[in-house]
Amino acid sequence: MSIARVTRTAPAAKPKLISRLALAHDGTVSGFVFDPEVPERRFTVDIVLDGLVLRTAYADALVPELLRQGVDGAYGFAVALEPDLLRAASVLEARLANLGTPIDHPIDLDNESALVDLRPTCELRWLGGLHFEGWIDSEIAVTLEAIVDGETVAQVRATDWTHIGDDVNGQGSRNARAFDFHVPQRFADGRVHRIGLRKDDGEQVPATAVFVAFPDGLAGMIDAIGDHGAERLRGTLYDQLIPASLPLADYANWRDRFPLPGPQASRLELAVVVAGSAGAQQTLSTLETQSHENWTAGVIDGQPLSVDSDALLEFLEDAAPDAQHVVVTMAGTSLEQNALARIAAAFDAYPDATAVYGDLDFLADDGRLWPLALPAFDYERMLEQGYCAHLFAVRRKALLAGLEARPKDLYRLFNCLLDRTGPRQADILHLPGALATLPKFNRANAGSRLSTASHMHLLARGIGAEVTQQQGNLFPAVRIKRPIPRERVTVIIPTRDRLSLLRTCLESIAPAVARCHADILVVDNDSADPATVGYLADLPGRGIRTLRIEGPFNFARLNNQAAAMLDSGVLCLLNNDIEASSDGWLEEMLTRLAEPDVGAVGALLTWPGGVVQHGGVVLGMNFAATHAYTDRFSDDPGFSDQLLVAHECSALTAACLVTRRSDYLAIGGMDDARFAVAFNDVDYCLRLRQTGKRIVFTPHAKLVHAESASRGKDDRADRRDRFERELSLLRARWGELLNEDPTYNPQLSRDGVPYSGLAWPPGPRIPRYNHVPAARDLPLGF
Repeated sequence: MSIARVTRTAPAAKPKLISRLALAHDGTVSGFVFDPEVPERRFTVDIVLDGLVLRTAYADALVPELLRQGVDGAYGFAVALEPDLLRAASVLEARLANLGTPIDHPIDLDNESALVDLRPTCELRWLGGLHFEGWIDSEIAVTLEAIVDGETVAQVRATDWTHIGDDVNGQGSRNARAFDFHVPQRFADGRVHRIGLRKDDGEQVPATAVFVAFPDGLAGMIDAIGDHGAERLRGTLYDQLIPASLPLADYANWRDRFPLPGPQASRLELAVVVAGSAGAQQTLSTLETQSHENWTAGVIDGQPLSVDSDALLEFLEDAAPDAQHVVVTMAGTSLEQNALARIAAAFDAYPDATAVYGDLDFLADDGRLWPLALPAFDYERMLEQGYCAHLFAVRRKALLAGLEARPKDLYRLFNCLLDRTGPRQADILHLPGALATLPKFNRANAGSRLSTASHMHLLARGIGAEVTQQQGNLFPAVRIKRPIPRERVTVIIPTRDRLSLLRTCLESIAPAVARCHADILVVDNDSADPATVGYLADLPGRGIRTLRIEGPFNFARLNNQAAAMLDSGVLCLLNNDIEASSDGWLEEMLTRLAEPDVGAVGALLTWPGGVVQHGGVVLGMNFAATHAYTDRFSDDPGFSDQLLVAHECSALTAACLVTRRSDYLAIGGMDDARFAVAFNDVDYCLRLRQTGKRIVFTPHAKLVHAESASRGKDDRADRRDRFERELSLLRARWGELLNEDPTYNPQLSRDGVPYSGLAWPPGPRIPRYNHVPAARDLPLGF
């Protein structure tokens, strides 16, 4: 007789979780889930109403309650639910996705006493090096103490604002008080440190971070140690991904720490023209200390910024007949000791350069020095700000040709160099690093001069533009409105369900679309909601075309197929979560596209609360591409008044982007194989720039953008791999440009938010044109 032996195995033990679930009065579901036996584990959570899964969230947010218990609390989640859904339901639950394991206990929605809010009230982020930023929920500005390894090292003022949360799948969108600070340089010692925050009343803030910093970067430290050449590549990559910075307020010390490299000796003879009487003696006194000795100077008497063309010609003919290079500066400018030497060396090294300008400093009322770190030549910004005309150098032959226009001030003297060539940039050279300190001058008077000068220059090019003086801060400011070309415009709006977003978008843009006689094409990507399907079916009756494209969401593919079937001259790519706040935004963008060498135009986008969401794209921040000015409100002037004037960027967001259809098709549209969702707009703009096109951002077109409200964030668990791959492809294709964005200054920080600090150490401060290097070829599959 055989006996069968049966062995009973115990079922696999479910994880012993520590979890909480709560519901706030505003409809935000928050909580956390933590496995103490596997602390590195993170969970995906289903939010369930009356047995129906409504939302999915990834639990990786900071949890104050766990922090107070000594647990590094990045195990939280928060999801905003519509009030109507909550009112119609009885029970709210949260479960582990795919497992069904309950999180805490169900919430009885009929019991208002159960309402709690577990969302984080603050956040602290390490940006690399000694730089930190974060936010704290507070209606008023607050002062915090930064504590490193138990030692109070800095006071932190949370006075700014930032936008936090995700309107659809996140924390309930809101504005919070923001802060940004650096800890002392002695912590750049290559050791791991822990930093926390404390309120001025002694209460601990539930936010901490761990950081490590190296003096002058890891690559610099490896060089200093010596005999580790094989490791330098690793150090360089580390410094690209985790760059270091110092505060802008430390600029004077930073200049001493990182002096400019000495220029090559030059034998060029320079003629120096000082424009204006007041302050001329200050400029002449700094000329006497120049390291370059071969120069002749003359003062052209007159009002500040004014130029007498006859007197200038007379000076060149009588006092400097052999000088083939002329330096022109406004009276009162204090030249750096090596300013003329750097200018002469630049002309020697770049024989094709027609003109040269450099960075400037300005002296605040309290005597502190601040940097005016400028971009490589920017034609649009020159027209609206005249930023490069206060001190520049030019070849004599080009200057004499320009003087035929009889310029009366420095702004016209500079832009007359482009009367015949238009917005050419290849022959105007920028020198990173301050050449001089700019004197105080009347910005209103300068704005009037700039307005006239820009108008006359555009007339010389055959463009009858409207030029309006604006209020400047550090520089003068004007606004240029060129005639709009008579081309058919189509606004392309990809969408999938989310009817409320689409309806708001279409209603808000209708006045601008009517003013420009534009068309609208709504591209439906597999909408399934019956209300949305019905709404889309009614759109053709309202004169709005629709196109249905099936398949997974691929933003690049949707726009490519739409562009291919249209016959419009101009395309306006627009997200369905955009809401227009004025009627003139499209017209403003089209006036910028009137220049034939402009390939794309972008707008100033804000969150619903007024914080900037997109102020142009800067390359190289943490070796990626980042929106500028997301730490400011939309009425902020920006660094060096950048948010007051139109200017060039290397790239723009396609959430609101105007481009010619012929340009779009000529370069193959967006790369839908490599950049399906992220960075397709960045890659598109960079490929446009390779063809010689300019990319222009205008703050005069302003719209509201609830970023990713229609599709959710890229850092969701189910999207992270795709996002990281697209970022890797961007780095592989454009890595050289990510290191040296010509529209950003190499002296400025590459961590966190652009224009918020000084690079430590600075990037290469060599003369540069506004050029784009060739992209690397990326075979599919690699």
